[in-house]
Amino acid sequence: MSLSFSNTSLRRALSLAACLSVSALACGGTTPPPKTEEAVKEAPKEREESSGGPTIEQELGSIDQRAVEKKFDDLQSKLQGCHTQGRDRVEYLSGDVKVFLRVGKDGKVRYSWFEESSLGDLETEKCILGVFAAADWPKPKGGEAEIRNGFGWPAGSERAPTSWGPEKVIGALDEDKAAKKGVEKCKSGISGDFIVTAYVEPAETDDGAGAAHASKKLAQKNAKKGSGGKFKSLGVAAPNKEGAEKVDCLVDALKNLSLPSPGSYAAKVKFAL
Repeated sequence: MSLSFSNTSLRRALSLAACLSVSALACGGTTPPPKTEEAVKEAPKEREESSGGPTIEQELGSIDQRAVEKKFDDLQSKLQGCHTQGRDRVEYLSGDVKVFLRVGKDGKVRYSWFEESSLGDLETEKCILGVFAAADWPKPKGGEAEIRNGFGWPAGSERAPTSWGPEKVIGALDEDKAAKKGVEKCKSGISGDFIVTAYVEPAETDDGAGAAHASKKLAQKNAKKGSGGKFKSLGVAAPNKEGAEKVDCLVDALKNLSLPSPGSYAAKVKFAL
């Protein structure tokens, strides 16, 4: 679904999909304004009953599409609150996400993760998932339901971060054996790539008298090591449910990585692990 608001309001993007069966039929529609585009997969008849026999439920059931759309609409103000809080930490916070929700027959989210995210802030991403987890969703019939939805926030009027290529982070990670080992430990047993989006800011320097007399040789040494920048915040899109459980581990392994300086202002970078 695609929505466009002001720079601080939620912008829907991508698609809402309530995935109801492995063999499914897709349909779409729009509702006026705000504009939306939905793709819903309808399941075949979920229950098959034999006379006097057991009731058989397929893995995924059906869910009311319109009720799901309304629930997302009802949650917009809370999602906007997550972004507003995020901008208090990262003033240029913007980007799009695509979220996956598995809803149980009781109407509660059993698990969720970001299949895509270019926000670059884990705390904001956690806030969003928390909003979905706390909500009462339409109760699926005949089994659990899977929902996918995309939305996002455009850049504001502030200066945008410089765009970085992934090699700046990957090169620094290759040089930091401890950090790389930590990343590999987090990824162990997980298939697929984690896509990390991050903001990099200049590393803090000592403003005391010692800074004025810092040796030129030490500064050159630090430059060769690739120091001079640090992560301000990181966000992660996971490849699957198991990978989503490793997101905190990855961010902890990366957050203290020494990076090249982005210059006098922040940079934004996306890279795969």
